[in-house]
Amino acid sequence: MATTYNNDDDTAGVPQAPGRQHTELLSFLQYFETLFVVDDSSHMKRQWSDVSALIQAVAPTCLQYDENGIDIYFVNHRPTLYFPGMSVRKSGYNHIGKVHSDTGKRDSAQGIFRDVKAGGKCKLGSRLKKILSWYIEQLKEDPQRAPLNVIVITAGISDDDFAAPLLEAAKELDAMNAPQHQLGVMLFQLGDDEAARQKFEHADDEMWKKANTRDIVDTVAWRGWPASFGADDMAKAVLGAVSKKMDGAKSALAGTVPPERRETTL
Repeated sequence: MATTYNNDDDTAGVPQAPGRQHTELLSFLQYFETLFVVDDSSHMKRQWSDVSALIQAVAPTCLQYDENGIDIYFVNHRPTLYFPGMSVRKSGYNHIGKVHSDTGKRDSAQGIFRDVKAGGKCKLGSRLKKILSWYIEQLKEDPQRAPLNVIVITAGISDDDFAAPLLEAAKELDAMNAPQHQLGVMLFQLGDDEAARQKFEHADDEMWKKANTRDIVDTVAWRGWPASFGADDMAKAVLGAVSKKMDGAKSALAGTVPPERRETTL
C-alpha cells in the first residue's frame, strides 16, 4: 500500500530520528546492504535540495545500525574515476559514512551532493536493470550474500520502463528460491506528478499479482519540505520495501551473525 505525505502539517520540519520503539526493527539493518538510487534528471531540479536533505537525514540512522555505511548511485552522474565498461559497482559511491581504517575519516553524503547537479533524461529502468542484475549475479555466486535494500528517490517521471527490471529480478529470485526478504525496492516519489504516482501504485499493488511473482516493491509519495515526516516515516524510508518482509526476516535472521561484506569487481 502506497503512503503519501503532504506539506500541510504545521508541525512539519526536518525528519525526526526513529524513536525507541523502532530500535529493535532497525537493528536488522546490520543484516542488509542499503543502496540508494537517486534520480538526478532534469525532472528533479525543483526537488534537488529536498533530495540532499533527505539523504543527509537518513544516512546517520543507517550508520547507527550498520557501520558499513550506505551506497549512493545516481541515474546519470558517475564518479570521476569511472569509465564505461567498468563494473557497475564502480559507478556509484560505496560505504558512505563508514570510517576508513587507514585514515580514520569518513566520506559524507553532503560532500557527494555538492558535486552533483540535476539534469538530463531519467533512464531509471536502465539504471535499475544494471544494479539489480549485478546483485542477482553476486547472489548466484554467493547464496549467503547479505540481502539488499534499495531505496529509489525519484520524481517518478521515467523516460524508459522502470517496472521491467523489477519483475525480472523478482522472477530470478523466485527461480533461486531466495528468502522473501532477500531484495526490496522502495520507490520514494518526490513531487506531485499524478501519472507517476499511479504507475508506482500499480507497481506496488498490482504488477506482482498479474505476473505471479513475489512482491519486492513498496512506494512512498512525499511532497517535500515542509511535509510532515515523523519517526514512523523515517523508519519506513530507511527500511524500504524490506519492511514488508520483516516478520519473516526476524525469525530467519535473529541470533545469527551478520554476513561479511565482500567487495567484488564483477
